[in-house]
This record gives sequence, C-alpha cells and structure tokens, in this order.
Amino acid sequence: MQEGGEDAPSAADALAIIQQAQSHASSRLSPSIGVFYLVWGISWVVIGLAWFLAGIDVVSVAVSSWVTGIAVVGAACVSAAVGIRTGRGVSGPSSRQGLWYGLSWPISMSLLGVLVGVLGSRNLPGDTMSVIAPALYVFLAGALYMLSGAVWSSRVDYVLGIWIMVVAVVSAMVGLPASPLIIGLGGGGALLFAGVRAMVHRSAR
Repeated sequence: MQEGGEDAPSAADALAIIQQAQSHASSRLSPSIGVFYLVWGISWVVIGLAWFLAGIDVVSVAVSSWVTGIAVVGAACVSAAVGIRTGRGVSGPSSRQGLWYGLSWPISMSLLGVLVGVLGSRNLPGDTMSVIAPALYVFLAGALYMLSGAVWSSRVDYVLGIWIMVVAVVSAMVGLPASPLIIGLGGGGALLFAGVRAMVHRSAR
C-alpha cells in the first residue's frame, strides 16, 4: 500500500496507461488518414461524374477538364496541408518512410503520364486512349494503396488497393461512356467509405 491508503499501480494498470497513451498519440499523429480518404474520394466522384457527363454530351470536354484540374489541385493542396501538419514532431525512420512513400505518388504518376503520352503518339484510337489512360492511372493508385497496406500493415489500405485495381480493370472492360462513372463511383465510393470508417474509428478511441 502507498501512503494515503492508495494501492500501488499494477502491471496491468501500467499497460492500460501505456495503451491509452499510444492510442492518443496515434490519433494525434494520424488523424489525416480519414481526411485523405474523404478528400480524394470526393475528387474521384466529381471527376468521374464530369467525364461521364461529357461522354453523353451533357457537358463539354473543356468543362470536364477544368473540373478535373480543380478537383485534383484542391485535393492535393488539402492533402499536403494536412500531411505537413501531421508530420510535425515526427522524425527518424518513420518520417523518412512516410516521405518516400508520399513522393512515390507524384513520381510514379508523372512517369505514367509520360508513358501515356508515348502510347498516344503511337496512333492508338482516341476512344481506346480515353479508356486505357484513366484505367492505368487508377490501377497505379490501387497498387500504391496496396503497397501502403503492406508497408504499414494496414488491412484497410491493402483491401482498398485490391478493390481499386479491380475497378480499373472493370472500367477498361466496360469502356465508354460508362468507364468514368465506374471509376468515380467504384473507386471514389470506396475511398469515401474508408474515410468515414477511419473517422468513426478515431472518434471512438
């Protein structure tokens, strides 16, 4: 017994305190994952709907292009801001690992853009490129999510990556005009679901 008649903390009490502290630290260090999912989920849905509407001549290609640019830049800015805020105070291998993974997205997407440009210069039909190019980008995104799940032992990311790659394959098989809608609702919808799930899970901690 301690002075004042209070029981000394047991090993179980200490473990519970450590687990609570770890949970609190985790919620502070990774509150962004739900935001990332939600922001990019909204972006995918908006872009998919815009290009589907362009495919059925409801809006022009120019409008869809502007919508795509705004959605991507907006989501990227929000992601960067949240990522910088979350990364403050984190150093060492975890920080370097996160940085390298974060850089893998723009690097791989940029190089894929070059590859798509090369494919387009090979006189492939326009309709074919309109289906294959988005499917390639989505497939790569799925592979990166799957990699994230493997690196950080995240079942959600791993399954999400597989699902997004399936969406990419299905969109290529179906073709225009439905392929953008499949990507928007199938991929974007999955991201939104993951985002809501992450937010609910964090609030329950």
